[in-house]
Amino acid sequence: MRIKTLKFIILGAFLFSFAYMNKDKIPIPEELKSFDFILSSGIDIDLPEEFSISYISSEENGEDSKSNENKNLFNVKSNTLNKTMEKIQSLTNKSLNDSHLEYILIGENTAKENLGYFIDYYSKSPSIRLDVNAFITKDMTSEKFIEKILTSKIDVNARLNGLVNNKNQLSSMTKKNLKDIMQIFYSKDKTGLIPVLAVEESPVKKTGDDEKEDEESEEKYTFGFYGLGIIKDGKLIDYIPCRLVRSYLIMTKTLKTTDIEITDENGDLSVFSIQNSGNKISFEFDKSDKLEKIIFDINIETNYDETTAKRNILTDENIEKLNKLQSVQIKSEIEEILEISRKTNADFLEIGETLNIQRPYKWHIIKDGWQDIFKNAECEINVTVKVKRYFNTNINNINSEMKK
Repeated sequence: MRIKTLKFIILGAFLFSFAYMNKDKIPIPEELKSFDFILSSGIDIDLPEEFSISYISSEENGEDSKSNENKNLFNVKSNTLNKTMEKIQSLTNKSLNDSHLEYILIGENTAKENLGYFIDYYSKSPSIRLDVNAFITKDMTSEKFIEKILTSKIDVNARLNGLVNNKNQLSSMTKKNLKDIMQIFYSKDKTGLIPVLAVEESPVKKTGDDEKEDEESEEKYTFGFYGLGIIKDGKLIDYIPCRLVRSYLIMTKTLKTTDIEITDENGDLSVFSIQNSGNKISFEFDKSDKLEKIIFDINIETNYDETTAKRNILTDENIEKLNKLQSVQIKSEIEEILEISRKTNADFLEIGETLNIQRPYKWHIIKDGWQDIFKNAECEINVTVKVKRYFNTNINNINSEMKK
């Protein structure tokens, strides 16, 4: 018995060694290779003619799988989603389901017109993970988006992972998974926000002889966080651009870390890192229980690192001016956000929900006409920004000059 077991182990080791040494010569079906490593999928629905599903696929081959050169766009179209999935399965001899996906890209037109079909399909899919992250692709279908970003030198999946998990990026604070989107879609007013990606020109440039060759080739692209798509009644209706997302997060008390950039009267650019922020919303009613005013009291604490400054910026005289400039900038951004909310009739700041918690009886009286009431109510915005701590290495230079 032991001899048979030993022979079996030796034979197995020999076959494994032989296969490994000749792995490049062993024929592997292309269908299998193309589906070895898939993290991202896109969906476009153009009713009633076409359903389109796209995959970023690549060979899982060590470091090579981290290069876009070994990735490709695999796209299949049909007249229904189920037929599309059947068609995908007919083109590969490997079972393909959605359980392995980490990112889903939703084409802009699909988000505007057919988000319900997307939700219906994925909410019923037995293999889908509810924690899969979802994004809207700005100004294009998800298929076109994938086609463009695969021309980049920057690895697509690594870029997506950075946007979602890098705590220093605003995009990581606004991520939404499939469960979040279903909650938005099935809520009473179907109002919420979904992060948006946009194609950008790649910052990676070739040099020397490669640069001449690149001039004749297709322009290379990458992608970045564009902002937040506003969902109202289950459809994409507008966007909050990236420059306003910071203030949106401050208002919803979900901001973790970011910066405020300001330019003072001397033209000096200063960057202040936000350490803490808070927002308190209160309401004023008249004697007839009519909502007169919504008050936003926002307090922000910032730090300032002056180690790279060319001169001493944070003098006692200048600190108050810089605090005021920061307050004015944040207040201006909040005014823009409120204007977008009023214009779209989408209470994505959940001001009505806050009123319901603070004044449930008054909310019960006015909730049916809330959108019109909110649109016409006066908004008072009070923003206070204070520099709490700063690092000033210029003090050594000042002391040196005084000694001289």
